[in-house]
Amino acid sequence: MSFKPKLDKELTYQLNKCFRCSFCRSQCPIYESKKNETWNARGRMMAVQLLKEGKITLDDKLIDRVYTCALCKSCEEICPGLVKVTDIIRQVRCQLADEKKGPLPEHLQMLENINKTNNILAKTRSKEIEEAIKNLPQKSDTILYMGCVAQYVYPKQLTTLFKLLEKMNIKFTVLKDEVCCGNYLAELGLKKDAEKVLLKTAKILKDHNVKKIITLCPMCYNTFKHDLQQLKVTSKIEVKHSTQLLEEALNKGLLKPSRPVNMKLAYKDPCHLGRYAEVYDAPRNILKMIKGVELVELDRTKEFSKCCGGTIRVPYSDLRNDLCKSFFDDVIVSKVDGVITSCPTCFHNLYSTAPYDIKGVFDVQEILAYSLGMIDEIEDLTGYLE
Repeated sequence: MSFKPKLDKELTYQLNKCFRCSFCRSQCPIYESKKNETWNARGRMMAVQLLKEGKITLDDKLIDRVYTCALCKSCEEICPGLVKVTDIIRQVRCQLADEKKGPLPEHLQMLENINKTNNILAKTRSKEIEEAIKNLPQKSDTILYMGCVAQYVYPKQLTTLFKLLEKMNIKFTVLKDEVCCGNYLAELGLKKDAEKVLLKTAKILKDHNVKKIITLCPMCYNTFKHDLQQLKVTSKIEVKHSTQLLEEALNKGLLKPSRPVNMKLAYKDPCHLGRYAEVYDAPRNILKMIKGVELVELDRTKEFSKCCGGTIRVPYSDLRNDLCKSFFDDVIVSKVDGVITSCPTCFHNLYSTAPYDIKGVFDVQEILAYSLGMIDEIEDLTGYLE
């Protein structure tokens, strides 16, 4: 199959900076699973270079290598050349899409889902979410952007956040016809489609004179923090992840957790909240303010934390499972009671693959809401609540 990557000047320079040192092998979650050179950053960069030079041709195996990169940025944290691996992979994916050589059929199904239902999952809202929305103000310059996974798979995470924001006296509303932010499409190389769906949201935000966006999803957070501003449709909008707001409220004394949660918990840094947005402290500081919680750091934490495979679970679910197993192997060694995170996608992947050796996978704001006395039960916490 004829294909020659056409990287722009900056990314050509980035590609040439890779001197094949293999440091990335120690961090790449895909390489850890496959134990094959073609599955890590060095192998992928070599493949792109050889394709550019016409020394190899594109085939199904190479296409797999392009789309199995989790874009987690683990390799970039340890790369001595500071090579922008994820940007190179994204640009190659964009060209594959432009030439109709990618992405995969399963990926295109997500695009079709968005076009038909406004979300990647092709689901409808639960009654729980619909009822909660009815109680919100019709208008506000602060929007809670619900996101696909929390809104359609884990609605309790959203309704819990509704309660927390109300307790903080934050007047907010939601977009009743919310459209997927387009992050998945952008990462698949479907740049024009991603811009199209984001532009649709941008126009709605402008019409509503929105000044602030709160997100639960780290991928939505990065999309609105960076990509939205580049469209130059709206005026400057402040973007906050929910953990940043909750930390601020705790520091100001607006929230005063008092009910104990007697657990040893390992915090899972989401790639898009950690390595992409550098938000490491806010979730941890929240947990440190909850009586009874003992926060345990894993061997690989913060910028070196392991990826759960969030962006590749479709269609590579087996590979996603391998990545989660590797993460849980570290968790079990640490002898904690459970894992806690602040990303609906991480929560989904970890919750779906959690071993019986731990008590459960939890969400930061649910633990906080329980300690505040706002909710009385959290799944999997039997025996740890007082």
